[in-house]
Amino acid sequence: MAKLIDEDRRQALCAWLTANGIDPKAVPVDADMTIDKGPTGRFLRCEVFDRDRDGRIKVDERGEGPARLVINVPLKLEPPDWWEPYQKPTRDELLDVLGRVYQLAERWKHTGDRKNGPRQELLQALGGHAMPDAP
Repeated sequence: MAKLIDEDRRQALCAWLTANGIDPKAVPVDADMTIDKGPTGRFLRCEVFDRDRDGRIKVDERGEGPARLVINVPLKLEPPDWWEPYQKPTRDELLDVLGRVYQLAERWKHTGDRKNGPRQELLQALGGHAMPDAP
């Protein structure tokens, strides 16, 4: 769900979550959201805010943000055609990207052409985390 979407798509996504028994207000903007198959059929795996008995959002174990938990609900309604599953990168995946960027930076620090450095190599190292339109 982390991609920015227009209002019509946001409403369609909220309606889809509701039809599948998930309160859209309980879903963080960057929530992991995938469809999986288990022994009892297909289900929607979705990250939601973890709440206490009074309905208040709990604080995470670091005390820095809202606590989250992953729920699985039977898939009652298929997602909109344009919907794509989303899963945040793992810590190891992010550390791998950081390592590749660090290696490129080490190589580039001795080049005289800082303005036109190997941009394509950087975009490739960043993979799905890249913002190709950025200056």
